[in-house]
Amino acid sequence: MDLEQKILSNVAIKLSDNLCKKIARQTIRWMQGQNTAIDIGYLENLWDDVCYQLQAGRSYSWNHYDFAIMTYVISKLEKLNKYEANTIWLQTDNAYDHLVDMEDKGIAIDSRFTPMRSPPYVDDMARYIVKDYIYSQADTWQNDRLRQLLGSF
Repeated sequence: MDLEQKILSNVAIKLSDNLCKKIARQTIRWMQGQNTAIDIGYLENLWDDVCYQLQAGRSYSWNHYDFAIMTYVISKLEKLNKYEANTIWLQTDNAYDHLVDMEDKGIAIDSRFTPMRSPPYVDDMARYIVKDYIYSQADTWQNDRLRQLLGSF
């Protein structure tokens, strides 16, 4: 990889990271504004629920939580410009395989290429953000309510 390609790659990675952090912050704030679904006296909002379940064990209704979070993240992804979506998509686990497959089929990729509104791509991007930027924070998030509930002082 030549110097120009390295610089472009670093810019894309940094832009993607900034966008993912922004979407994660927005999603966490949204969750903090939603009522708790677990009525055990300590948790106040959906974010507390998610943090508790990731740290103590997922409930039978975890898929509902995950679906709501993915849906919210997808709504944020759909508002991005094409180049912003591309920078995030390029960081996903499946991007390389998709690009190789496209190249093998002779599909030209230029700056207008966008994975948006195509389920495999948008789902990959949302899962990447949810896993690497939201759930990773929830795994270690602490507040007085969670510490008391988890019994770790």
